[in-house]
Amino acid sequence: MGAVQNLPKSLESISRLYSADFKNVVLWLVGKPSPGKTADELGRMLGSHIADEVDSALNYADLLESGLSKELENARLVRLLCKFGFINERPEFDHDPRWSETGDRYVIKLFRDHVFHAVDETGRPLVDLSHILSNLNKLDAGSEERVMLTSRDAQSCLVVSYREIKNCVEAAFQDLSRAR
Repeated sequence: MGAVQNLPKSLESISRLYSADFKNVVLWLVGKPSPGKTADELGRMLGSHIADEVDSALNYADLLESGLSKELENARLVRLLCKFGFINERPEFDHDPRWSETGDRYVIKLFRDHVFHAVDETGRPLVDLSHILSNLNKLDAGSEERVMLTSRDAQSCLVVSYREIKNCVEAAFQDLSRAR
């Protein structure tokens, strides 16, 4: 109410902080009522700005969706990593022939070594996040692409698809979940 009573000072503040178009809309709104003062007329005055605001809001929504998508991908990979943590090298099952590192669990161990314990041609650890993310995404998607898994002593080698590895992980995790 004070702004209307001191209109010149309020308009001066608006002129400093906002566009001339905004000032004109404010003047129109606080002006005397007239037959031409309709919501349609206000819509015409704001039309181009409304489109800009909608565009800005949609761009922001796209940004949020992109961020959410990344977080969703992170969550999928974290769940996958947690399953590996639960499955690999369970000391309480060391003497259980059903849980030994043979069959499905051996494939999982070899895959874990392929992803996290890779070395370069000189034997130095390969610290390559893109290698890890690429392999985990292929595993999560259950890709039919095949990968060669080699034991640490290089005495055994398996060629399996990411889908087969994913099935091994799911089966081992289900076994572990039932063992609780």
